[in-house]
Order: sequence, then C-alpha cells, then structure tokens
Amino acid sequence: MNTVFLIMITITAFISTNLDDLFILMAFFTRKDFPNRHVVLGQYLGMILLIFISSLAYFFQLIVPFYLVGLLGLIPIIIGIRNLLNPSKIAGESYNEVKDPDEGYRTNFKFLQVALVTFANGGDNIGVYAPLFAGMGFMELFQVIFLFLIMTGLWCLFSFKLVDNRILGAKIEKYGHLIFPFVLIFIGIFIILKGFLL
Repeated sequence: MNTVFLIMITITAFISTNLDDLFILMAFFTRKDFPNRHVVLGQYLGMILLIFISSLAYFFQLIVPFYLVGLLGLIPIIIGIRNLLNPSKIAGESYNEVKDPDEGYRTNFKFLQVALVTFANGGDNIGVYAPLFAGMGFMELFQVIFLFLIMTGLWCLFSFKLVDNRILGAKIEKYGHLIFPFVLIFIGIFIILKGFLL
C-alpha cells in the first residue's frame, strides 16, 4: 500500500473512532483529583488494549481467503449506518457520562479508571481497527500501530489544550457526531475494495 495513502487511512481511522474520547479526556483533564500524567497513562493503556485485541485480526487472514477478510469492512459500515439512524450517541453524552468517573469506588490508581473508560468506550475502535488490520501486511500493521500510539499522545495534548477553549470544544462536541458515520462508511468501503480488488 502507498505510504501516503496508508498514513491518510490511519489518521482517518483514528480520528473517526476517537472523537468521543476527545471529550472524555477533556472531562478527566478538568478534574483536579486526576493528575495529568494519570490521564495520559490511562488513555495509552486503554488504547494499547484496544489495539492488541484488534491486531489479533491480522492472524485471521492467515487461515481465511483474502476476499473474505475484505467482507469485515461491513462492520464499520454497519456502525456508521447505525450512527446515522440513531444519532443519540453523540460526543456530548460521553462527556457528561464521565463527569464523576470514580463515583462509587475510589483508588489511588487513577490511570486505571481512565483506561477502563477508554476501553469500555472502544467498541467502535475494535469494529474499525480489526477489519482494517486484517487486510494488512506485517510492516503495514507495524506502521499503523506506531502511528496510532503517536496520535494517542497528540490526542491527549489536543484535548488538554481544548480544556482552556470551551468555545472551540463546544463546536466539536456539537458537529463531530455528524461527520463520524460518513467517515466510518468510507473506511468500510475501503476495506471491502481492498479485499476484492488488491
């Protein structure tokens, strides 16, 4: 796969599946009882677990014909259509859901709470990453995972900066969910075409 195109697909997949995480991170960063390093560590831990589970799909292609692997592209398409038909799951709701993430249980390991929320909110991530990884070669998979880890750090930095800019944050919260379904459908179509044409 062309390197530039691979980078574009990676960035698109990451952003489309982590828009809601942006507001979850903002919620954690506004909490004075959550040290910033715990928020970043927890986000990385949750993302690494999601990536690991998704990367298992890479080995799936070793025993299944390549064109059948391409059919996994139906998963992000279905997720995208579901979000189009049921737009109630918007980023703003995710933001509100974690205003008190340690309610009912308190611990000094704040990063575990962030990781748990990140993982629990990662159904769409697995639904997109798994079929995307399944159609890749080993080096492509390595490059994509490396880019995901870099972008996770940038995502943490970006959300931290947005905490100080409520106007911009409100705009993203308001319109981000409208773009999300179409991006997922695009990624799904790409996966299917790659499976049948390449």
